[in-house]
Order: sequence, then structure tokens, then C-alpha cells
Amino acid sequence: MSRVRRSSLISENLIIAWDVLSSHKLRSGLIILGVCIGVAALMGMVSILAGLGEKITHDIHSSEQTVVIVMKFDVFVGGFDESMLHRKEITEEDAKALRDECRTLQYVTFLAQPQGPPQYTLKAGNEKSRMIQVVGAQPSLFNIWSLDLELGRMFTDEEVLHRSKVIVLGHSPRRDLFPNTDPIGKKVKLGNDDYTVIGAFVERKTIFGSMGENFVLVPYTTYKANLWKETDFQRALGAVRQGVSVEAAKEEVTRIMRVRRKLKANQENDFAVTSSDAALEFINRITAPIAGILAAISSIALLVGGIGVMNMMLVSVTERTGEIGIRKAVGATRQDILWQFLIEAGTLTFLGGVLGIAIGLGAAFGISALTGLPSKLSIPYVSIAVISSVAIGVFFGLYPANRAAKLDPTSAMGYAK
Repeated sequence: MSRVRRSSLISENLIIAWDVLSSHKLRSGLIILGVCIGVAALMGMVSILAGLGEKITHDIHSSEQTVVIVMKFDVFVGGFDESMLHRKEITEEDAKALRDECRTLQYVTFLAQPQGPPQYTLKAGNEKSRMIQVVGAQPSLFNIWSLDLELGRMFTDEEVLHRSKVIVLGHSPRRDLFPNTDPIGKKVKLGNDDYTVIGAFVERKTIFGSMGENFVLVPYTTYKANLWKETDFQRALGAVRQGVSVEAAKEEVTRIMRVRRKLKANQENDFAVTSSDAALEFINRITAPIAGILAAISSIALLVGGIGVMNMMLVSVTERTGEIGIRKAVGATRQDILWQFLIEAGTLTFLGGVLGIAIGLGAAFGISALTGLPSKLSIPYVSIAVISSVAIGVFFGLYPANRAAKLDPTSAMGYAK
């Protein structure tokens, strides 16, 4: 078949398809709706999932530096035995050794904090904060985390040395306790002790919303003296120097820690060295199965729409047997008839796909506007949705189309009115 004739045939069948679909509006509308629901569900959920992934990636890399983390065991790796819980704690001396000996790290800091969700609240007069995370830190944390002060200052090494009861507020507890006043110099109660507010951080626009603001920093020596529990943990953080690969930094950190722990060559590490990039891998391990489940759920709706297409096309073939006989009598080939019904089915599901994409994206952006959850227009997924919707129509329309193409023209003409 020449290219000109094929183009003419497609154009002619598109017109016929549109006329047929227009004459059976309810039937066509229901099939389009079935495909539309499947595509809309897929596009809406994928758009929000893609937006979440992009936002998390941005938040993790917002400090524009890679962070190496040394801890008892890797929290981003699923599955560990109970013996890991009994490993030695990472100490301030470990952090100091890394600071002095590790040439691949620009800054090193030491942290002590509770495990699990926030466990503390702050009080200031009659005001009380929501549950917050308390982090015992060194001043060098300010150079590693993406933290900017709105008011005041970070605590000093001198205050760490003297276990001073000073505190730097995250945006959320500052807003809860001092919404309209300057908090600097004010007293807040944490646990059984009063702390002097010396600083407050600016709001951080992260995917975690206010949850990412529910923290305070105190000197780690103060934390260990007044708040430490047996279930709490310690870790060292190091910012990788510019131009140094994260793998090179992790190798050097591991070597220094093995020397400090006096581990032999045949002994496994009794500590874990990971990086901020591991958080992205962890997120991907979570979101990939979710995306697969969402695609499977959406595919069920598409399958239902495809079955509806097959049913409609079989009915259409039966109703138009006479028309098919007349077309064959005046020269239409089996291929012409096959193309006619395939194009009808593809047009039907294509319309459902386009409508579903529009509704799905509209719903995703509407949810983003109402809840603050990020969403993203993913061109590859839009293309997949369009191709899939047309493919559904062609696949499920193939049997009815082939049945129509095989009709005997003499017998079929007997159905013509």
C-alpha cells in the first residue's frame, strides 16, 4: 500500500470513526469514561509521586554538599541482627579523630539525640510547643546542615565545654512560643531545666513541612548531662570536600575508624559509614514499589475499559454487517475493513486517554494547591499514558476488527436495509 493511499485511508477512517462514535454517544461515552478513569488515576498519583521524589531530592541536596555519616548501624539498610544494637557508641573522640586525620572531609561534627519520633515539648510561660526533636550538637553542625539563623547566634565551643544551658530554636517551636516577640534572651523549660534562647532558625521549605521545623539544638555536652537516655544514639557527620568523591571519603573514614577500633583485616566493621545519598536510595526503594502498585491499580481500570471497547466493537460489527458487505462489494479490501475498526477503537481510547491526562493532572495540581504536597508534570508518563490508551484500543479492537474483515461480502450484504 502506497504512503499516499495509506494516509488517505487513515483520514477517511478517522472521519467514519468520528461519525460512528457521534451516533452512539452514550455507548462511546461510557467506554471513554472507563479509559479516562484509569489514566486519570495513574496520572494523578504519578504526578504527586514524581513531585515528592523531586522535592525530597532537592531537600537532601539543598546544602550543596555531600555528608558522610558514621553511626552504630545503617538505618537506611533494612534488616540487622540484635548484636548491632550492642555495638560501641560513636564518640566525640571518634569525631575529633576524623576532624584531625580525615583529609577528604572539610567539616566534622558530633551529634547526640533520641531515637524515634520527637519526645519533648518546650514551655515558655503559659505557652507550650508541639512535640519537638532535641539534638545535642557541636557548633560545626551549622557548617554541615543547611541552616540559616533568623535571629541571634549559634552556641560556641566555650558553651559546649561548660555545658551551658543555651538553646537555638527551630522555626516551629519559635512560632509556637514567641509568635510576636523576640525570643533572644528568653527562658524556655526543657525537661526539668531552664534554657536561655540564643538563636532561632529561619523557616525551612522542606517536603516535611512543619515536621522539618520541629527541632532545637543544644550543646551536646548539655544534652548528655541533662537529657541522655540509654536508648539515645550518637553519630558523627562530615562534609565532603569539594572535588572529592563520596566513595573516597567513605573509604578514608572507614580506614580511620577501623584503626581506632583496632579491627583486624578479617574482622567486619562494628560501625556503619553511609552518606546523604543513601537517603535518596532509601526513598527510591520505597517509591518504586508504590509506583508499581499504582500502575497495577490503574491498569485494572484500563483493562475494564479495554474489555468495554471489545464489547462495543463486537456489537458495532454486528450492527454494521450490511455496511461492511456494501463496502467490500464496491472494492474495500480486508485490510481496509481491519483499519476501519482498529482506528475506531484507537480513537475511542485515545479520547479517553487525553481526557484522563487532563483530569489526572488537574486533580494532582489541585491537591498540591490545597495541601502543599508537590506535584510534577512528567512528560514521559504523559507519553506512556497516551500510547497505552491507544494500544488498549488497538489490542482489544483487534478481534472485532478481524472478525469484520473476514465477513463474506455476499452474505453480509443480505443484512443491508
